[in-house]
Amino acid sequence: MRIGILTSGGDAPGLNIALYSFIRLAEKRHEVFAVFHGWEGFIDGTVRRVTSLDLLPYISMGGTMLKTSRRNVFNDGDADRLIKTINDYNLDCVVAIGGDGSLRASNEAIKLGINVIHIPKTIDNDVFGTDFTIGFDSAVNAAVSVSESFRTTLMSHERVGVVEVMGREAGWVALHTGLATMADATMIPEYKLSLSSVIDRLINTYKTKHYALLVVAEGVEVKGDIVTASQSPHSNNVGYRLAELIEEVTGIETRAIVPGHSIRGVAPTAFDRTLAIRYATAAYEAIENGLYNVMVSYRGSKIDYVPIPEVAGRSRLVSGEWLKLYELYWG
Repeated sequence: MRIGILTSGGDAPGLNIALYSFIRLAEKRHEVFAVFHGWEGFIDGTVRRVTSLDLLPYISMGGTMLKTSRRNVFNDGDADRLIKTINDYNLDCVVAIGGDGSLRASNEAIKLGINVIHIPKTIDNDVFGTDFTIGFDSAVNAAVSVSESFRTTLMSHERVGVVEVMGREAGWVALHTGLATMADATMIPEYKLSLSSVIDRLINTYKTKHYALLVVAEGVEVKGDIVTASQSPHSNNVGYRLAELIEEVTGIETRAIVPGHSIRGVAPTAFDRTLAIRYATAAYEAIENGLYNVMVSYRGSKIDYVPIPEVAGRSRLVSGEWLKLYELYWG
């Protein structure tokens, strides 16, 4: 069997070890071809045969050795070229590693008759149908490290600090960072609240500790006194705007930091490494069993499969017990 493998969408820690693990298993019985730059690689012809030894030097690194792209080739009228490349290489299936946008691309590929196995990755952890995606744990650990370092300078200068973390629609990174650091306030897109209530909480905290820490997701927007989800988080700069507002209202010196994409490129944590290996193993087993057009998922500590059409186009937002936990601490 001839198998193509690619990484698509935003990079995330753990991709290289997922690639290595899958190739190491598959190369014993099959030919594996790396598709560079995501699905776009089928259009620009950057496809080549690989072995696990090609990935071995990269397994402890963040990012992806295969490079990546967010381009949606299915919307650009390039579907015929994509199919031609797949046919030219006689690929029997494609293993795609990506987030929710890439999952939609995998679903489009299925509609064209391509056999696909999807492995979920994204630091946002917003892929529907799984509890954890590759990269999320590493990103949270990086955000926690930044926040803890920031806290020490807040304590020294008796300031209020705002940490803006990634998360456009889903507040998973902010929620877990806030919990892990026991932040004094946390703001996520899924929970509407008033800015005045957040500032009151920070003021009361400051009176006791003489510093305060606020964690906010980039997808949050402040409209008047209402904190809600942003429609354009890329240019929102909510962390800096909040710092200005807090200092203006309270008179307390306030600083903001935005670790941004730096939390994408860190070395993967042990959890993400083992998760990547489990996902890669499940993808290989799916192919061996003739099971296609499914996404590998992790639910209740167990690896499972879900049909890609059932989860494509849906987002996993903070809800249920997690939202109750958020409300208990910061609502």
